[in-house]
Amino acid sequence: MKKWIALLLACLSLGLVFAGCGDDDDDGGSGSNGTEQPAGEGEGGSQESGKPENTGSGAQVSMADIQFQPAEIKVKAGDTVTFTNNESVPHDVHKTSGPGANFESPGGVGGMQGGDTFKLTLDEPGTYEYVCKVHAPGMAGQIEVK
Repeated sequence: MKKWIALLLACLSLGLVFAGCGDDDDDGGSGSNGTEQPAGEGEGGSQESGKPENTGSGAQVSMADIQFQPAEIKVKAGDTVTFTNNESVPHDVHKTSGPGANFESPGGVGGMQGGDTFKLTLDEPGTYEYVCKVHAPGMAGQIEVK
């Protein structure tokens, strides 16, 4: 009987954890859509999204299925990477390594709701690694700036 109660409590606890990952956006969708973080003096840059071997002025990274898609991109210095949360689960973008100052999406951990975007422009060449702190270490990505 005690094992059954412990199992029931464990299942209820897991249910509460997963419920916390749901969409509680009650601001009518006017959250942080279109937020851009420009590079400051002496910083590594700002975010943008893109495709692998991007030759344009930016790249796109989708947040879907608890993954960054694509997980690895290549852009030119000065390009903008646009991260878009394409699901109802909250996400975020936090730099874990690379040149220059740290960057993170607005709203802190889990601050990007469904449909929100975060633009980052990176000016300093190098390899930048980032994660979604809500879903790390499995939700991670890399940007190579040429």
